[in-house]
Amino acid sequence: MSDFLFILLIIFIIFGVFRRYIFFFLMTALSKKVFKEMNKMQERQSGFNQQQNPQQPTPKEQVKSKSNKGVSDDHGEYVDFEEVKD
Repeated sequence: MSDFLFILLIIFIIFGVFRRYIFFFLMTALSKKVFKEMNKMQERQSGFNQQQNPQQPTPKEQVKSKSNKGVSDDHGEYVDFEEVKD
């Protein structure tokens, strides 16, 4: 019985000392796994979007094409108004 209590006491002491390191190890492993899953889902989603609309350029391509134009053709929306005299 005393051997069991001695081993249990040693386990508690070791866990108390290393609990910080165990926590950070588990959290980094979990965050890496979640990050990999997120990247997989994002790749699947982008592949799905490209299959549906293959002719649409990506946002990066749109920015490049707009910056290459120089002067923008988009002057905004025309709003008709009447001048009010006081």
